[in-house]
Amino acid sequence: MATEFTGEHLLPGQLGYFFVIISFVASLFSAFSYLRAAQTETVDPFGSKSWLRMGRGGFITHTVAIVSIFVALYYVIANHLFEYHYAWSHSSLDLPGKYLLSCFWEGQEGSFMLWMFWHSILGLVVMRTAKSLETRTMTIIAMVQVILGTMLLGIHFGPDIKVGSTPFLLLRHAMQGAPIFSMPNYMSFVKDGNGLNVSLQNYWMVIHPPVLFLGFALSLIPFAYCIAALWKGDYITFLKPTIAWTLVCGAILGTGIMMGGRWAYESLNFGGYWAWDPVENASLVPWLTLIAGLHTLLIYRSTGRALTITFIFLTLSQLLVWYSTFLTRTGILGKTSVHAFTGDGQALYYHLLIVLGILLAITVWMLALRWRKLPRIGSEEATLSREFWMFIGSAVIFISAVMIIFSTSQPVWAPLAKMITGKEPAPPIDVMKHYNDTQVWIAIVIGILAGATMYMKYKKTEAALLWRRIAVVAVISGAMTFTIGYLQHIDAWQYALMLFSACFSIVASIAYGISVQKTRIKNLGPVIGHLGFAMSLLGILLSSFNKHVISFNTTGIDFGFEKGSEEANMKESRENEILFLGTKVAMGDYFATYTGDSSTQGKDKRVYYKVKFERLDSVSHKATETFMLYPDAFINPKGNESGLSANPDTKHYLTHDVYTFINSATDKSKSDTSTYKSHIMHNPGDTIYLDNGFMTFDGFSKEVNDKRYEPVAGDIAVTAKLTVHDMTGGIQHLSPIYIVRNKEYATRIEDTIKSMDLYTRLENIIVKSQDSAFAEIMVRQTNPKDDYIVLKALVFPYINVLWGGVIVMVLGFFVSLGKLLGSKTKTRVSADLFPEDETDMPANVALGERPPVK
Repeated sequence: MATEFTGEHLLPGQLGYFFVIISFVASLFSAFSYLRAAQTETVDPFGSKSWLRMGRGGFITHTVAIVSIFVALYYVIANHLFEYHYAWSHSSLDLPGKYLLSCFWEGQEGSFMLWMFWHSILGLVVMRTAKSLETRTMTIIAMVQVILGTMLLGIHFGPDIKVGSTPFLLLRHAMQGAPIFSMPNYMSFVKDGNGLNVSLQNYWMVIHPPVLFLGFALSLIPFAYCIAALWKGDYITFLKPTIAWTLVCGAILGTGIMMGGRWAYESLNFGGYWAWDPVENASLVPWLTLIAGLHTLLIYRSTGRALTITFIFLTLSQLLVWYSTFLTRTGILGKTSVHAFTGDGQALYYHLLIVLGILLAITVWMLALRWRKLPRIGSEEATLSREFWMFIGSAVIFISAVMIIFSTSQPVWAPLAKMITGKEPAPPIDVMKHYNDTQVWIAIVIGILAGATMYMKYKKTEAALLWRRIAVVAVISGAMTFTIGYLQHIDAWQYALMLFSACFSIVASIAYGISVQKTRIKNLGPVIGHLGFAMSLLGILLSSFNKHVISFNTTGIDFGFEKGSEEANMKESRENEILFLGTKVAMGDYFATYTGDSSTQGKDKRVYYKVKFERLDSVSHKATETFMLYPDAFINPKGNESGLSANPDTKHYLTHDVYTFINSATDKSKSDTSTYKSHIMHNPGDTIYLDNGFMTFDGFSKEVNDKRYEPVAGDIAVTAKLTVHDMTGGIQHLSPIYIVRNKEYATRIEDTIKSMDLYTRLENIIVKSQDSAFAEIMVRQTNPKDDYIVLKALVFPYINVLWGGVIVMVLGFFVSLGKLLGSKTKTRVSADLFPEDETDMPANVALGERPPVK
């Protein structure tokens, strides 16, 4: 007889899994129907329309099922149904409600579901807009949804083969070997969940993953249009929608990547926004190949050249999204990345390899099928032509992507290298230096090309006019480079070249927009995009090259950091400063004072540390500027019971940021050595001096307003009214209570100010006469040396140039998109969206014929 378990809520999970099955079956039905519609378009138009209607119905059903899965899982998480393994693994009772959505994408299943959700929404848009290409593009989109759907099935074939993992798996099934789960009332022992990773408890992680996954999902659409074009050799109809979707994908995926950088900057304590972490690289590389493909696509639209490489770049972008998924979710990067997915990686290993194999096979097959018939131009490009240098730029971007993904994939190819050479390649000792030393040259080349190619025309450019314009831009850029380099002390010659490259692109973009485009906004998309990219390069250079530490350890204390090598440990100790409670220390141009924390006995385990910064006048020594920063940390979080998980806090200026984070702090549950001291208060106004302020006695009161006090008949209750003044001028009030009950014994209720670690108790009332009495006040305050933080503070100069550059670049994508969608022509628009250039696409290519093959 089957065991009946009590306390479980099975209906939400049963409904959720039912919709998992419905979504999988509906996507499979839609993919097959769309495939049949595509195959019968020419031979049986009437039958094709029937298949088309069924394909649409299947995909709409699939989308409704995906939304229903979301609703069911949100219900499970929001209601803390810990009988479900996913809710137990990623949430807890003390998790603030604003982070409930983050629980979705912390786990493998939830992030795959988010990916499917975006695909389904985008599929509805493609269904509405693809027109003659709908059957072919939707076949690919629905097929990918089938693949993603297998990730949620959680079906076992024997003891060793598992297909996917369902988010509605019961806890007792996931841990069925544990004896407790054989008990019918096991839920009475499951009091709380494991909780959300503390690094994800940040508002950026509520919005960053959805945007990033939308970018990943968008990369499927250009892929689908490319396969649709290759399928039937239609190289014109696909052009405009592919450019449009590639622009959208470039904007959204780029935004998602930099949101991740912003999250790292505001939530991780490695001291920056980009660390060349493998997970960061894995999201960057598909974007790079997409941008390369966008530029070659524009070359093809305007000249008929570069179609083959365009198909390779745009299909490779989607393949790299899946390869990145393979890297980040199978545990391969577990030793090299701080935030790769872990967990059921081995089961996903072969699953994702099969998916990659299927998509790669489709791509290679389609390219091989049409290879000899792809349109090509027989003549060579002119050296001084826009298409030539745009192609060079795309090739350089692709080389950058190859270099990054090769280094990132070291855990994949290192075992093979060991088999061949007998030695396993060692990873770079300094990862930042390894990538920076190579990518700086990519940045130099791309920055110059981004500025110079705007002044060129397709097919052929007038050399004299080009060189005059370039010379003017170069002179202005050189002066700008010298000025910035001198003021910012950029003395490394490769970074001086990068500075010139960024300045050249900025000046060229602005000059082109004013002198050639006459500031016509709708025509400025590429100009704005290139300007934003150049600003980003400049911001990266200025904020990284001159990033400097302002917290220096002058005590000689070895804080015992574990940063790898002994040299790295010593360096980290030198760059952190210990701040005792209430003690002012010099820190760069400021004086910093640790004034307390927000620790409570409540549910919130995050502790905010209050650090006061003051800039003093050199003559009067008076504060000319004062501000508070609140870096926070989780002390001994789940999974890290002997450590600290910190989040930075930053003071933002127009020209720089002051960036702080905690590397160590007092664990007050273990280190408080303070004791109570007695103070006799004779009269109102008497004062007790504290470590970080003073406290005055204001007299007694019989009015007791404290929820902790529950009156009993016959009680005599009195409070001592105390006013506390802290070092910052703040004033707070305390009212410890003295209670005489049944005229036999006295009880006391303490009052505290946690931010000052101040505890008070009205120990006794000493009656002097009928009209007067003394108060014995017991005071306990933590010794400042028992309350400290170890703080690291850095200055990032001109980092707002980077954030502004990203916003401007994304704006450029959307301005270009608006120009494209506003064009009335169906098969082509003006070259590179620059209206003064006439398209040079040969007539036979425009008509869909094959031009002469070289």
